[in-house]
Amino acid sequence: MEKPDPRRKILFYLNPESNDAERYVCDEIDRLPQGERGKVWRAALLAGFALRKQDPRLPNMLAEFLNEHTTFDEMITLMQAVFPAEMKRLESHRPAGRTVQSPQEKPEQETPADETRDNARNMFAYPKKDSD
Repeated sequence: MEKPDPRRKILFYLNPESNDAERYVCDEIDRLPQGERGKVWRAALLAGFALRKQDPRLPNMLAEFLNEHTTFDEMITLMQAVFPAEMKRLESHRPAGRTVQSPQEKPEQETPADETRDNARNMFAYPKKDSD
């Protein structure tokens, strides 16, 4: 008897018209060489599950913030809201070359404000941009 194949094929669609995050991912995928795409998709899925292992809400929250203007500081702010004590300990270990960018310095977004993104910002007390 033949042993069943334990591998999983993951198949889903991204719609760049549905939200900023999916548009950003589709644009990034288009920039990747064809031969690297599978490795990047696999790594992204595994990274999402690594984040989910720490807190099941984390991949969804990070995905809501994702767009072409997402900053490292926005990600850190979100992580601080989810893991305040752990992130406090890591403050002195900020990667070299990273600078704090205030929300006023970010490029203007030309897309309409996303209600979920605004709600997440409000929930984590992240300042709302004037242009939103």
